[in-house]
Amino acid sequence: MRPRSSTCFLLALALLLYCHLPPANASVEETCEAAAGNDPNIHYDFCVKSLHEDPGSCSADTKGLAIIAANLSYPRAAATKSKVKSLLRVATDPKAKQCLQTCMSTYSDLISALAESISALEDDRLWDAKTYLSATTESPQDCEDGFKEMRVPSPLSEENDRVGQLCTIALAIATLLG
Repeated sequence: MRPRSSTCFLLALALLLYCHLPPANASVEETCEAAAGNDPNIHYDFCVKSLHEDPGSCSADTKGLAIIAANLSYPRAAATKSKVKSLLRVATDPKAKQCLQTCMSTYSDLISALAESISALEDDRLWDAKTYLSATTESPQDCEDGFKEMRVPSPLSEENDRVGQLCTIALAIATLLG
């Protein structure tokens, strides 16, 4: 029994070391540092924490990290759209309802653009990927701005901030590719 537990320990240690050694082309920390250096809207710590949520990030190159960032954005954007839909069902204030309808449209477009950007990144269509990602970066702020303009408290501030950060990170990493 002793050799079996030693083997498991060594395999676990090797995997742990592998994930903490930078790959040949990129590391999460280096990539986030470069992205944050190119865009003051990117928070380095958030970038690192978010990318490390994906187990593949420890061995991904820069293109892989751009795909990971876009893939992390997608479910959060979808969850925000679902929240908007739920809020719309119970909204009684006409101003709030108008803001939520704008956010629904904005997030529908954002989700579509994210799907296109992921596909473009995977197919090495970098110009297309950056174009689609550019379209996603302003959408959460547009949603938030609608509430400010109508002087209605936003129930989506946290979600808009998180989705906006992730989309901005994906664009900044894609931009690092050339």
